[in-house]
Amino acid sequence: MTASLQNVQLRKGKDGAPFPASQLWQDGPVLVVVLRRPGCLLCREEAIRIWNSRDKFEAAGLKLVCIVHEYIEREITAFAPEYWGGDLFYDEEKAFNKAVHGGNIRKGSLLALLNPWGDAAKNIKRAKESGTVKDSNLKGDGLTLGGLMIVKKGGEVAYSYGEKTFGDHAPPEEVLAAAQQVGSS
Repeated sequence: MTASLQNVQLRKGKDGAPFPASQLWQDGPVLVVVLRRPGCLLCREEAIRIWNSRDKFEAAGLKLVCIVHEYIEREITAFAPEYWGGDLFYDEEKAFNKAVHGGNIRKGSLLALLNPWGDAAKNIKRAKESGTVKDSNLKGDGLTLGGLMIVKKGGEVAYSYGEKTFGDHAPPEEVLAAAQQVGSS
């Protein structure tokens, strides 16, 4: 999985200069939020939760970055820095979306969103009730699922969590434990 990420070219901005993904973990471990959609209520909830916990991750020696698979300028501007204050990269190849799901793009089902008793509906309710997200929208590709990964210095993936349905986030205590383990090694 990491070999496929070593040669990925990211961009800062849609037309930004190519940035080798391998530079993300060249100097130390990194926590990578692989975002589904910057305007999404659930994605914004996850991003701000991770960003607000950055002191814990940085204390463990990790850098935090966010990667998007599509770049809609207006959506990015509304997302950062309101919900993500750190580095944000564009992955046109969707390589990180593939990596977090074992090498394949994973798409969510619209039926999952329409089921009022399903996990996606429960996640939407949770996010709305939390009050952490002021606004959201439905612009862009909302079906390509994201996730989160922790990559060690040198490129080995130490932890990976792929969304199974919309708003399915990695358990915070699990992510922090993985970050502390990577940071101490």
